[in-house]
Amino acid sequence: MRHSEHPHLAVHPSTQIRFAPVLHLHSGEPVLQIAETVRQFDERPRFGPAFEAINQEALDPATWLADQIEDIAQMAHDENDTRPIIVPLPVPSLLHPDTAMACDAALRRTPLCPQEICFEVSDAALTLAQEEVHRGIEALRRCGFRVSVDATCSWQAPLSAALRLLLDNIRIDTRALENDAELEHRVEAAAASGMSVIAEHAAWRDADWLADLGVEFAIRPRADA
Repeated sequence: MRHSEHPHLAVHPSTQIRFAPVLHLHSGEPVLQIAETVRQFDERPRFGPAFEAINQEALDPATWLADQIEDIAQMAHDENDTRPIIVPLPVPSLLHPDTAMACDAALRRTPLCPQEICFEVSDAALTLAQEEVHRGIEALRRCGFRVSVDATCSWQAPLSAALRLLLDNIRIDTRALENDAELEHRVEAAAASGMSVIAEHAAWRDADWLADLGVEFAIRPRADA
């Protein structure tokens, strides 16, 4: 059942989704976009009579993400043509065995294809049960989806060579990059592996410095004062 069929969730997708372009720091051209969503999967424990009264399918992390993908894909098709689209990937969805197939099926109901969607997992999630995490990422890749990592809040998870080959992008906070040699080394390793590095809180004037480190893209880069 689609989430729009649940009365308590009957909100038009356009009120919950907006797209932020990711720009090339030298050309200024949009290269991809990030889907910023209001709706987030509730990862709190659920128990008791109130939980039992809630529709179980609506709480399933694979179904929840598939619904989200369908809305994002349709809205992106209607509004713009910048691809791929980075979509947040909740940890429960990453670990659920049906997520990849559910999202693939949902996308088939839209004009987009899997290569146009890039799921973004948090860096902290990579420190969890690594075998299950890798299995979830590999399942998404087999369906044709791209996968990236959000390291804006944490960059402690080990990015092995094998894992870097499965990832397309890494998103970092430039403010942390200025003061952390470990993050700088991680960025250089990611770029050397062929990953695109996307900076938050970057300034246009720092484009050359960032390019030397392997950072070529930014979301909402700041204009020079």
